[in-house]
Amino acid sequence: MKMRPFVFKRAFFIVLIAVLLVSLIWAVQWLVKPAPTLPRVHTTSTASTVNPIAYVNPFIGTAPGGSHFGTVGNGGNTFPGATYPMGMLQWSPDTTSNLPGGYSYSDHTIKGFSLTHFSGRGCIAYQDVPFMPYVGTVTASPATNGALYRSTFSHSSEAAQPGYYKVHLDKHNIQVELTVAALTGMGRFTYPASSSSTMLINTGGSAISNTAASVTIDPASNEVSGASTSTVGCGTEHYTLYFVAQFDHNFMHWGTWNGEKVQAQSTNSQGARSGAYVTFGTNQVRALHVRVGISYVSIANARNNLAAQHAGFDFNTMQTAASQAWKQQLGAIAIQGSSNDEKTTFYTALYHVLIHPNRFNDANGQYRGFDGQVHTVSSGHIHFENIAAWDEYRSQIRLLAIIAPGAASDIAQSLVDDAQQGDGHIPRWEQTNADSHGMRGDGGSIIIAEAAAFGDTSFDTQGALAAMVNGQANIREDFQDYNSLGYVPADRSESAAITQEYTNTDFAIAQFAHSLGQQNIYQRMLQSSSRWRKLFNTTSGYIQPRARNGSWAPDFDPAHMNGFVEGNSAQYTWMEPFDLPGLFKSMGGNTVAVKRLDAFFTNLNIGPDKPEAFMGNEPCLEVPWEYDFAQAPSHTQQVVRRIQLRLFSNKPGGLPGNDDGGATSSWYVFSALGLYPEIPGVGGFVIGSPLFPSATIQLASGHTLTITSTGANDHSPYVQSLRLNGKPTTHLWLPWDNVKNGATLAFTLSQQPTNWGSNATDAPPIFTSTQN
Repeated sequence: MKMRPFVFKRAFFIVLIAVLLVSLIWAVQWLVKPAPTLPRVHTTSTASTVNPIAYVNPFIGTAPGGSHFGTVGNGGNTFPGATYPMGMLQWSPDTTSNLPGGYSYSDHTIKGFSLTHFSGRGCIAYQDVPFMPYVGTVTASPATNGALYRSTFSHSSEAAQPGYYKVHLDKHNIQVELTVAALTGMGRFTYPASSSSTMLINTGGSAISNTAASVTIDPASNEVSGASTSTVGCGTEHYTLYFVAQFDHNFMHWGTWNGEKVQAQSTNSQGARSGAYVTFGTNQVRALHVRVGISYVSIANARNNLAAQHAGFDFNTMQTAASQAWKQQLGAIAIQGSSNDEKTTFYTALYHVLIHPNRFNDANGQYRGFDGQVHTVSSGHIHFENIAAWDEYRSQIRLLAIIAPGAASDIAQSLVDDAQQGDGHIPRWEQTNADSHGMRGDGGSIIIAEAAAFGDTSFDTQGALAAMVNGQANIREDFQDYNSLGYVPADRSESAAITQEYTNTDFAIAQFAHSLGQQNIYQRMLQSSSRWRKLFNTTSGYIQPRARNGSWAPDFDPAHMNGFVEGNSAQYTWMEPFDLPGLFKSMGGNTVAVKRLDAFFTNLNIGPDKPEAFMGNEPCLEVPWEYDFAQAPSHTQQVVRRIQLRLFSNKPGGLPGNDDGGATSSWYVFSALGLYPEIPGVGGFVIGSPLFPSATIQLASGHTLTITSTGANDHSPYVQSLRLNGKPTTHLWLPWDNVKNGATLAFTLSQQPTNWGSNATDAPPIFTSTQN
């Protein structure tokens, strides 16, 4: 009994201390607690908390978007593998459908993981030096018995995000993980416990049959190196890729193959169908790491690239660095609001934009030029390849010019270097160190003009203009006829489309020359840009192929593809974005043009052989914005929103056609911001309506363009009002000069059409006058 007072006091103090601690914890929590969650419309999240990596789905575009969506594979032809922003290496799985992107979502068998890919191209390219893990003895040559070494997989065991890819291979219970840096890549292959774990390296396994290949195994250093020579996509020129692969496991066995012949313990093989295998034990350490460096100059440079980036086999460190690089690049545009699916569609589109063009020079600055010689890029700059000018000039280069101005200038300089190291012409579809001459026209010159139009002039502008003008004879088909007749005659396939491409380029060159004070070139090229009128038949109201004698073909059908590239007259007639007032006048005026546009957009993606819209192909990308020039901006707003919601989605089939290196995706990014760079070679935008309540774009020199949209949602595409830096405006043209040093656009949107911007004085200016 004597102990009770002590026990009571001790218990009292324990309770008192507990109460004080609880009170202190509550007080701290109260002081630092976050603000209450606000009511949200359409699922919002603040820009400061949005991680763009979480909203990228690399599988978008890997499946058909619909029966008429695109011309090859009916999908985006993208790939889900590991990439680095504009990096040299794209390590991705290749499946059995053999699509241009290497991967089809409908497939369930992987045949290899190759080091190079082009996202969204419409023809086979790259897919060089595929690696394939395997368990067992190599007795049959993978060159002639490839099916023996393939493996099934399931999408449920597959994952991808920017800079990382993972999949489980069912056949031998192997987990594959891939990541990359700017010049190199790393694979982590987790095998079952085995003494016959094997890696196949198919140096002669490019997507287009190899013309040469070689491989060398160095067991002493656990290294495999070699070279692979193949053909550029849609072309005839050859290129050679060199590689060095270093392993963190000792080789127990090795060998090579050449055609049908397999030779155990061989360390060298040369021949177009060559390859190598190395075998190691995974009983103690099941995860094999492989570091891979590539170069288009030499094996020594590939090895040097490995030494220059991420030495060692720390896979997680390389993956983290790749993720951070993507986060920084994607963070150039911060969006708020809308659904998670729409944020994913947006950031995946931006991700696709930033995959290409690609770095071509090595860590020491060396690259192989169009003359076949080794050159060195200026310190601090990059020499780029994979410049798909026909596709990317429409809007992609303009987006890069805004959010990655240094890269845009380097892309322009790369084209100038290619011209000066080659035969003098600006390439129109540059791959490795060759112009594949893919598609038609002279789009490389437009890319340079547009980089300059948006202020990115850190390149040899005078050398660029000289190549634009003097190199035309070496890139333009029927160049003499175009100059003498004013058009490419109908005896040339795709003649009308070629003429239109030239006139667009001539206009862009004129603007570039004007910016450099070259008035004679400006006047001459501006006059040349009007040659599209030579092919406008006032009787039919369409652009048509025209015979050399000036006659029109009888029985004209605007849905017929004759004279055009992946399209028809009904789709190409609108492809004069620099002279729309002239085009509409030729049609009979704005009212007629609006009615024709309304009929044109009855279907949004009908394919190349029907007289309606084909938004899965580049020539139609600019057409929805043309209502702005005909005093009908609400029609642009409505049509663009229909396209966004019906043709783009967070699904494997979520692209309306070949993405063409990010060209189609760049259209979506601009459309979601409510702006579009309609005029080739001119810095500025036509006005649409934003999809998101808020977007902030990081411009050069720390400036920002902020776009807010009161009332924004899927069903409110119509502009009620717009304020530029607080001042009301109804103008449908926003010059780049007005926003390049930062600006705020404040939209108010509604569900019903309005008359905003519909007065004649609101329309974009006329750019074909020599007074501009």
